[in-house]
Amino acid sequence: MANVLKGDASGRGQIAGYRVSIPARQHPYTEAEIAAVVDVMRNCEAQTQSSKMLQFQEDFKNYTGANHAFAVDNATNALSLAASLCRIAPGDEVIVPAFTFCASAIPFGKQGAKLIWADMDPKTWTVSPSDIERKITGKTKAIVVVHLLGMPCDMPAIMAIAKKHDIRVVEDCAQALDARINGQHVGTFGDYGCFSFHGAKTMTTLGEGGMLTVKSDADAALVPGIRHNGCCAFNYERERYWVPAMSNVDMDIEGFWPNNFCIGEAQCALGSEQLKSLKENTDMIIRQNDKLRELLKDVSEVEFNEIPEGYRHVRHQYIQHFDGSAFGKNRNDLLDLLTKKYGIRSIVQYYPLYRYPLFQKLGNGDFDCPVLDKWWDNCFSVPMWCGMSDEVLETIADSIKSAIADLKKA
Repeated sequence: MANVLKGDASGRGQIAGYRVSIPARQHPYTEAEIAAVVDVMRNCEAQTQSSKMLQFQEDFKNYTGANHAFAVDNATNALSLAASLCRIAPGDEVIVPAFTFCASAIPFGKQGAKLIWADMDPKTWTVSPSDIERKITGKTKAIVVVHLLGMPCDMPAIMAIAKKHDIRVVEDCAQALDARINGQHVGTFGDYGCFSFHGAKTMTTLGEGGMLTVKSDADAALVPGIRHNGCCAFNYERERYWVPAMSNVDMDIEGFWPNNFCIGEAQCALGSEQLKSLKENTDMIIRQNDKLRELLKDVSEVEFNEIPEGYRHVRHQYIQHFDGSAFGKNRNDLLDLLTKKYGIRSIVQYYPLYRYPLFQKLGNGDFDCPVLDKWWDNCFSVPMWCGMSDEVLETIADSIKSAIADLKKA
């Protein structure tokens, strides 16, 4: 029987019957953001690949400190560009965190790589640098690291490992825009950084959008062609500008087909405007999560991840871990009560990738991730958005406390 999807598979969107649900969008657009989009509609002759894109790329580069930035239609395709720049081909191995969204792995698998699943760090819940190094072989072509749920990975340790073994590093920053380590923005440590402006993110460009950051000048020179169908100028002087045609089509990376991953001018104009309020919004999300952590600090059954000193963790989801083993209960027992009795629309984020049929069917079902395999079945996320009131946060915390008390009595 074919898969049938009813509603948003992520669990987002207002649904009747819940006291606290999960909005499909982090926050409403401002009047300035709306005006930026309308201005493109009214006044810009070019609707793609023009001045707004160039401005957005420059603004993003300045915001993050990246050497180069290229706007694309989504973060998955930013990862696809990174996979091409890494020259991933059949027979190569790529190390990918087992705990992440599927898009972190699919672009590398599509190019024929064997996906090697890396385990998580038990404290930060991001990928473990020591497990990455344990799984490096002579076939390892790239390491993908994911700043999962807004928490930076241990990039100093990971980059030292990559340098030691001469392996390229791709940073999946889809959930971590504005996250930093000692002031340095994620996406600027490795060879490539891949960002998302999906509607569920703190910053969105009309529901979809992405950015690829690139460290080396040589790699950056290849991106415009492989982003836009291999289109390029003819490399010789022409007597007539239309002979033999307006533009050439060539292969920027030998053996790799180009793509069309372009983004529209209205989205880019909105992106430049949204960057202006990004830090204010991420600060708000951090304060909200700090408040929730404070409200639940005395609940021994609930645990949050640890945030190392100097790390700016921008909290893409308010994920927690539940331990009800002392009274024989698990995460599902807790969520049954939170959702049905207390009306808190909680969700479970990201099955370990090796458990999904897609990866199993394509030969990537083998795994050695004991920390994640033990931890994952009791993690969950509660509703969050930018601008939650103290009252809503208290409702969530009180509901968690009451549900746990109910479980202890059962």
